[in-house]
Amino acid sequence: MRADGLIAAGLAVSVAATVALGGCTDFGVSDPGESDEQVLYRWEQEDGPSSAERGSVQINEINWAGSVDDDGNYDPEDVFIELRNEYHRPYNMSGWRINLDGDYKQSFRLPEMDETLEPNQHFVIAAKEDGAFGDVADLIEPRLKLGKAAVRVELRDADRRLIEPAGSAEEPPFAGGYDLVTVRSMERSQMLFQNIGSQDRSWHANTDDIHGTDEGRQGIREGWRENTLASPGEPNSADYSGSTAGGGFE
Repeated sequence: MRADGLIAAGLAVSVAATVALGGCTDFGVSDPGESDEQVLYRWEQEDGPSSAERGSVQINEINWAGSVDDDGNYDPEDVFIELRNEYHRPYNMSGWRINLDGDYKQSFRLPEMDETLEPNQHFVIAAKEDGAFGDVADLIEPRLKLGKAAVRVELRDADRRLIEPAGSAEEPPFAGGYDLVTVRSMERSQMLFQNIGSQDRSWHANTDDIHGTDEGRQGIREGWRENTLASPGEPNSADYSGSTAGGGFE
């Protein structure tokens, strides 16, 4: 068979395979979402939910380990999740969904909101109003339970598009923990490339010095600042993991 005949035959097989699959090509890198039909994007809405692009709002910090007050009392249920707007547009997160997996399988929607999340702004979801993080929390959600053996957090917008995955439902938490004296949260590393929340290289433990001042712990209520090392509503602590640049320009 001539070369042009082989090419034509190959194209015919490719077209037939595409038709048989419903015209869909899956490269294993995209998430089809959960919507039954395509929904148009809604930008910068103040009176209703916004749509979002993948990664535009980042899961920036996960305090799954709990809190320890200044008297040494440990509360494993005093947890929080911090989101951060990494995009140049504000978002109204009304109706956005948090899906939890790992030790706990839970799903809840964010309530209706009058204000948008501005670029570079943080949004803290805490489990307890009377815990270490109640003063800085933008939302108190008693249903928020984060595992200790495995924790995964998934953020989807109001149209159920996947915005950000973080952690793993099968592996131990990537960073942070309780050492019987202090707790440290799991913070996002500031990487240039491949900063993927479901990979352990994208996270580091809070590195605050327990004997330092509490000037950098204003997001933690007084009475918990000595032994609870986290940065809700504030920039993350210094990252000494060496993962500050996930690639090169060569």
